[in-house]
Amino acid sequence: MKQVSRWLDAFGKALARKDIDAAASLFEPDGYWRDLVAFTWNIKTCEGQAEIKAMLAATLSAAQPSNFTLQGPAASSDGVIEGWFSFETAVGRGVGHLRLRGKKCWTLLTALQELKGYEEKSGATREAGVEHGALV
Repeated sequence: MKQVSRWLDAFGKALARKDIDAAASLFEPDGYWRDLVAFTWNIKTCEGQAEIKAMLAATLSAAQPSNFTLQGPAASSDGVIEGWFSFETAVGRGVGHLRLRGKKCWTLLTALQELKGYEEKSGATREAGVEHGALV
């Protein structure tokens, strides 16, 4: 659904300009933003545009969020459009979930997933573990 991509684009641009009012206006008046360490370095839920503005005023300069990108297809049910996305901050990479009603955000989740320079070693970058077998 293009609504999710358009919302993420508008949100990312507002944050890049440090336009807190524009970013908060993308939420419903009583919308929610639940942040898990990505912006606040804490577990914080903001309810309503005033709390969202206050949180951004306190965290935006340090967080420096960017690269909001939809991950996979968005879904729609009962008038709510939702989708998962990824993003970056100055110190890490995160994931998020967005639910829209109309053109406004009803709920937003942002969660820090990894710190830059301390990525989890997995797949080809995973360190070799114990080798099992008979001693020769």
